[in-house]
Amino acid sequence: MTTRRNMIAGIACAISLASVPFTAVAAEPITLVVPYSAGGPVDGLARLISEGLSRKTGRTYLVENKPGANGIIGAQYVARTRAPQTTLFVGGTGPISVNLMTRKGLPFKAEDFKPVSLVALGPMALTVPASAEYDTLDDFVATAQKGPNPYRFGTFGPGSLSQLYGALLNRELDFPMTEVAYKTTADEIKDMIGGQIDFSVSSPFGVIGQIRAGDLKMLAVASAERIPQLPEVPTFAELGHPALTNSFWTGIFAPVEMDDALVQEVSAAIDDVLKEQRTIDFLANIAQFPVGGAPEELQKQLDSDRQVWGTIIKERGIELK
Repeated sequence: MTTRRNMIAGIACAISLASVPFTAVAAEPITLVVPYSAGGPVDGLARLISEGLSRKTGRTYLVENKPGANGIIGAQYVARTRAPQTTLFVGGTGPISVNLMTRKGLPFKAEDFKPVSLVALGPMALTVPASAEYDTLDDFVATAQKGPNPYRFGTFGPGSLSQLYGALLNRELDFPMTEVAYKTTADEIKDMIGGQIDFSVSSPFGVIGQIRAGDLKMLAVASAERIPQLPEVPTFAELGHPALTNSFWTGIFAPVEMDDALVQEVSAAIDDVLKEQRTIDFLANIAQFPVGGAPEELQKQLDSDRQVWGTIIKERGIELK
């Protein structure tokens, strides 16, 4: 009789646990792995999201920085984790998407991850020295096409989004250009102000200070709408070049073994955090836009990257070790 009672009690306990939300059963902290050093915009965004998730779900979310090798170290750590129910990856255009298209022999593959949320989009922008003789995109292109020398533009090396976007510009606007590689945005800005390079294609966040100081001017942004910090700068689409509307992005990925129910739960909670004014303000300060949505939205972004950047990578024969 005692054994029978214990069995009935066990079944009742299992049924009651099944009705409890996943996060209440699995209460261990969830770690967001950031593939960059602490202090940067992606790290700041991850910490804002982790704090919001902790507050909204009642479960602790932590941030762990694993920088190095253009995001490969962090991505590998998550792909090989032995704790797939409590680990997330704060990925983006470079660490996940472009790496998988340009590098062979990576210690991870696309199938190692599940999309959770497309968190934010950040546009690229075409910026030139304030001393340049042109003030519009059309005048810039006309001057560049007349020569006599290819226009020099800054990139962050082979396989970087600045290099790929420069190739997209070259295809769409059809003027001669040549790359100059930089290790830091500061060095690129210094040379652009000094006239050593003719333009840059990078995030508006890195040059807003110099634009406001009158050292640089922005001719166009690649977002679907104008950015609030520089409302006078038109979009490429407004200027007749919708093909140049493209962004870098930040997204949250899970190890492939994470339960689908938990993925959906985290995705919905991130949506709530992205609607908070503090998150909207943080993203506005770094010239990015909140997105959110179901995991499928992040998968659509990955598919778009393969179509746009994958084509450029194939055309230019870009392959990295």
